[in-house]
Order: sequence, then structure tokens, then C-alpha cells
Amino acid sequence: MKKILSILLILMFIPANVKAEEFKVTKPKMLFSQAAIVMDTQTGSILYSKNKHKKMNPASITKVATAIYALEHGNMEDTVTISKNAANTEGSSVYLLPGEKMSLRQLLQGMMVNSGNDAAVAIAEHLDGSVESFSENINRFLKVKIGVNNTHFTNPHGLYDKNHYTTAYDMGKITNYAMKNEEFKKLFSIEELPWSGEGWETTLINHHRMLIDEIPYPEVTGGKNGFVDEAKHTLITTAENNQLSVTVVTMNAQSKKAIYRDTKSLLDYGLKGFTRSIIPEDTQFTYGKDIYKLTDNLLYTHPTKGKVTEKLSPEGKLTLLNSLNEEIYSIKLASAKSNRNREDSTVSATNGHVVPENFNKDIIFYPIILYFILLVIAGIAMFRHREQNI
Repeated sequence: MKKILSILLILMFIPANVKAEEFKVTKPKMLFSQAAIVMDTQTGSILYSKNKHKKMNPASITKVATAIYALEHGNMEDTVTISKNAANTEGSSVYLLPGEKMSLRQLLQGMMVNSGNDAAVAIAEHLDGSVESFSENINRFLKVKIGVNNTHFTNPHGLYDKNHYTTAYDMGKITNYAMKNEEFKKLFSIEELPWSGEGWETTLINHHRMLIDEIPYPEVTGGKNGFVDEAKHTLITTAENNQLSVTVVTMNAQSKKAIYRDTKSLLDYGLKGFTRSIIPEDTQFTYGKDIYKLTDNLLYTHPTKGKVTEKLSPEGKLTLLNSLNEEIYSIKLASAKSNRNREDSTVSATNGHVVPENFNKDIIFYPIILYFILLVIAGIAMFRHREQNI
């Protein structure tokens, strides 16, 4: 019995490793890519950015926008007749032939998996009659439906044009929007598939190296690469773990090695050390004498450690900033009360939402419970030992 009590007492002083080892989150200090962003795929919160609003040519990551536009405006079982114009499109191809007939679904697969420019033009012509009409319509769709403001596309594939541009931020928003569509998610995650066309019989292999495990990263769920001389290398990657789902956009890197190295660093940073919080619906914020409120619950993502600061503009735009004063999320609030007196002031909220330095509550509570149980067991053992000696 004394031996049992000794073991119990020893156990009481062994530190309890309640959770797996915590990751030390290191923000990338240097990227080869000229522009980049990491966003929470679900909340849209910005976890990292570099030149996020700089207008740049996207190359073939344009096809992410083409795909979601086609999914929302076309019937996947439609039969598309390939035009001579589509078949003669330069660049990466699935070798379509003039007059060939193919389903819209298969064209989307060829465009996303093998980056077929000919498939992209065939899709655009089928949906809107011409590349020019398609461009007008997709630009309207991106601005009105998705809410991007610094994007203008002149084609569905991303071949260079001086008026064809977007930003890392806009491509992140477009991808996050697309990821809410189950058909898009399937397209975005295809690693390989059989291809049967009049001009080509083969197996298509996705060009995204992390998706096909050429560069192993198990959390990766989808991706699209791009390259033209004027844009250099561009890449979109989505990934998820048990805590978060993230979208990484990297643009204008000089080599494949550089852009994948950047992407890996940004995925590591985005997937480790961040958490989500909620500001409840109807929370009110004041700016001077004006009152604004949230009309829905606001779910946002922020570093596990550090604080989040709320900043309100005179027009009622709420911006959440991390400890480095970088934007995490912004939203336009509804007006709860108007007043002409809009003096410059800091935000005041009816409910405070500053995130304190985080600590692991389990480290406190689990050992207490464990020690209590051990004390109870030790007490019972001592009581029985005493009874035996009476």
C-alpha cells in the first residue's frame, strides 16, 4: 500500500502534457514573390499580405475565375462545338479540333487540370458568344457578385494583355468565393484524370506540384498554377487542417522553386498558430455620436497570441487590425443612429473584443482535475489501510 501511495504522489508532480506540442508561428521575413496573400478560406480574414493591392498579370490563375463563372452560368452537361478560333488558341492546350464536340464539364476539367487555353476559349464562346462578350460579363460578375475592385480581364485564360490584370487580394477573394461551390472544389482538387478527345488520348496530370505530392504537403486540397513571360510564375493553393482552411496566392516569382518555397512558408504560417473568434450579431459600435451595428455574427481569424484592435471609419466601415496594425478583416456596418457630428475618434464598442494574450486553459484545468482524482484515490487507500490496522 505504501508503494501505491508513493507512485500516486509521484504522478501528482509529473507535468501534464495535455495537448500536442504548440507550434511557434514565424512570419515569413522574405518572399521571392512580388505579391502574396494568405486568407482564411471561410472567413476571408487576412493572415499575411505583401503588395496585396498591386495590379499584376495573373497568367493562368485567371482560370479560377473562368471556372466559377462557368459553373454559375452554364449547364455542365451542355454539348459544346469547338470553333476554329478556340482550337487555334496559343499556349497550353488539350489539343481540341475544330468541329469537335465535348461537354462543358470535360472542357472545364481540361482547362483546370491541364490549363488548356483552347478549352478556356471554347467555354467563353459557348457561354457568351465571343471572348469579348465573355470578358465584359465576367468583369461585371466579379465586381458585382464577388466584390473585387482591382480586376479587369480581357480573356478567359490569362495570356498576356496589358489590360488584363488583378491583385493577390482579389484572387484570394475570387478563390474563397469559388470554394463555396462543391463542383468547383472537385475541379480544383483533381490530381489526374483520363482524357479522351478527337485530337488527344492521354491521362491529364495536374500541374500544381503540391497537389500531386511532387512537393509533399498533405494539407493541400486544391490549386492552380500559371506562367507567362510577362507575369512570371503565379500560384493559388488551398489547404486545411483540423483548425483552419486557408487560401494562399503568390504572384510574380522568377522560378517554380521560388514560388513553391514561398507557398510552403505561407501555408506553414497560415495553418499554425491562428484561431477564429466571433463578434455577435447586433453588437454596436460608436464613432463620435454615430452608432453602427453588425447585422450578422462576424467570424474572423487572428493569431492565437496577440490582440485584435477594432477601428471604425466615419462611414461605418469596421476594420480589425492585428498587433502589427495590419488589416485582418473589414466590413461595412449598418447604421443604428445618424448624427452630423462626426468627430475624429477611436472606436468604442458596447461589447469589447480585444483578444488578450492567449493561454492554454487546459494546462490549468486538466492538472487540477487530475490532482483532485489522485487525492481522492490516495485518501481512499489511506482509509482502507487504516481500517486494516485497527
